[in-house]
Amino acid sequence: MAWYDGGVKEGCFVKAKIVDERIQKESDALLAVMFWVMAALQAVVLGVKLALGAEVLQWALDGLILLGGLGVMVVLRSRRGLWCRRDEALRELDNRVLALSYGMMLWITLIGSVVLVFGDSERSGWYAPSLLPLLITSLVYLVLAVRRGLLLWGSRQAKGDTKARLRKSTALGALLYGALMGAPACFEGGSFRPMGLVKILLMAAVWGLLFYGAMVWLIDRGEKAADKAVKEASIDAEE
Repeated sequence: MAWYDGGVKEGCFVKAKIVDERIQKESDALLAVMFWVMAALQAVVLGVKLALGAEVLQWALDGLILLGGLGVMVVLRSRRGLWCRRDEALRELDNRVLALSYGMMLWITLIGSVVLVFGDSERSGWYAPSLLPLLITSLVYLVLAVRRGLLLWGSRQAKGDTKARLRKSTALGALLYGALMGAPACFEGGSFRPMGLVKILLMAAVWGLLFYGAMVWLIDRGEKAADKAVKEASIDAEE
């Protein structure tokens, strides 16, 4: 009986590992596409700002996002010899590189936007468009990930751990959002206004609750999509 239990646990572990690898590969492939889409959109935003005569500081973030993402891509591709992709294994590795490059653009966008808005709140309208490529690609990725069953809770234990991490990341993201959007209210008239902090906290709370609720709903939908895909694959295999 102990041998049987061990065999079942080992089989579940192998199955979970296979599922995790499948999700990782498909997620990387999707993020690789989002990388090129975001790079193209960011280039458009940069071009429009330059055409409108924006000052250096007003388009610097867009240039930094492009340089950061493309720079990571060039370095990692060069180090791993991925400029000539001839087989499936190299394509999967290249997708991972592009996914990491997308992540670099994401962090540069978020951190750069917060720094610029706080440092120059009077011209925050010039910095807001820099967020559009990230928002668009993130939304597209989220919709496609749900449809393809890439967003999963996993086991009951994994679900609890994932929800805890989601709450923490949502709280951090909500504070960043509140700070980014509410910063002008803190410095109206060139002086600090304490009520601006209240606005930031209220905006963070509303955004955080909506985002957390939406993510829980979407992951639940993703679980259903994954279960449906597994059932359909099982039926096809039996036929």
